[in-house]
Amino acid sequence: MKTYNITKRMSKEAHKAIENAVVVNEKYSHSIFHPGITAGTRWGNEKRFFEKNPDFRIKNGKDLIKVRFTYSESCKNVCFSLKVSVNDEKKDIRILKNFLK
Repeated sequence: MKTYNITKRMSKEAHKAIENAVVVNEKYSHSIFHPGITAGTRWGNEKRFFEKNPDFRIKNGKDLIKVRFTYSESCKNVCFSLKVSVNDEKKDIRILKNFLK
């Protein structure tokens, strides 16, 4: 899991990771997708998702923010969730959106 250290200025890589998390959350939350037809297609979709969207951490002063993606496909469903926690306390996507302002 990659860790980004944010002090006064945010690096381009950290900004890109945070922006990607917000965009992916908006795309997959409350959306309906049809899973792959075969098991191999579903496994490939899951693998590609995690390659494009790796989990990461943000060190901001004393706070440690963890961002974890969950994505799975079954025969009938596509499940997605984004888990954001600050110092192991569950938070929502607004924490990440505040970094982009």
